Amino acid sequence: MDSVLNCLVTDRLGPGAFADRFIKVAKERLGFEYAVAVRSPIVALRVSLVCLGLGPGDTVGMSALSPAWAFKAVSSLGMTPAWLDVDDSSASLSAKAYERLGEAAAKALYLAEPWGVMPDPAPLAELGIPVIEDASYSIGAKAGEARAGFLGAYGIIGLEPASSITAGGGALLYSPGRREAQVLKNASDGLTAEELMNDMNAALAASQLKDLERFVEKRRELADLYAQSLARAHRRPLAPTVECEPSNFGCVVVLDSGVKDVRAYAKKKDVDTAMAFDDTCVAAGFVPDGECPVAASLANRSVAFPMNQRVGKSAAQKIAKVLATLP
Repeated sequence: MDSVLNCLVTDRLGPGAFADRFIKVAKERLGFEYAVAVRSPIVALRVSLVCLGLGPGDTVGMSALSPAWAFKAVSSLGMTPAWLDVDDSSASLSAKAYERLGEAAAKALYLAEPWGVMPDPAPLAELGIPVIEDASYSIGAKAGEARAGFLGAYGIIGLEPASSITAGGGALLYSPGRREAQVLKNASDGLTAEELMNDMNAALAASQLKDLERFVEKRRELADLYAQSLARAHRRPLAPTVECEPSNFGCVVVLDSGVKDVRAYAKKKDVDTAMAFDDTCVAAGFVPDGECPVAASLANRSVAFPMNQRVGKSAAQKIAKVLATLP
């Protein structure tokens, strides 16, 4: 609150000193080469695609569980998505998805990480095409030396209301490597004020980023509590296929049936739920029928339960009890 109020009293709400301060804090915390704070994740993805030298007619690999806005960003530049299916247990890209990238002659991969589940870094390192990693939900996760958000040529951290770090809107676009950093710097010099993050959002983002480790630790405690409950109910959440320290962004329960019954039961117990993949490309109808059957199936039977740093102790106990007694 203090950070945002300090911004308000300056009476300068456009891109400026607070945005610069946010980028400085982000660089100190995350360790990239160069970054620009932009108005939305759509702007971030468009700029990163241009930085890679892609243009109309080029093909970009995308998970069917990518957020719907990503398809709009790709198609607005005249590019075509190569739809990729996912693994049933993690919602990460499946082994066949990587084969599909070659078959489709994709020039780049937009790597969505639904609900913060970190993918296996190994196949990404062998792709042979650049990766744009969206770490909006996975930031804070790591597998060995590999850190979420640093698996590609460019990284995006969305700062929308439902992101791991929120500024109420906007995104951080950054380059881990020096070569890509220079390209990004040149591209960002041409951005207009309407494409850059304003200071009020940046003020909130900086204060949130400083608490990232605390947020991740709080979610880890909730994840441990929920895991015990789900084991009692013989249910499974989405989980990484690779050994890692997860970001624990969300608790997504994959059901074989009875989605409506489960949601009705949770509502009766005053626990809010949501369909986990309602805002994805497959749910929006952008993916042709039958092209990504596993993703389509997950979209119909995955339910998200509240698991974020704002969940208090009593609320967590209530949610855990519901998870343990799911019908």
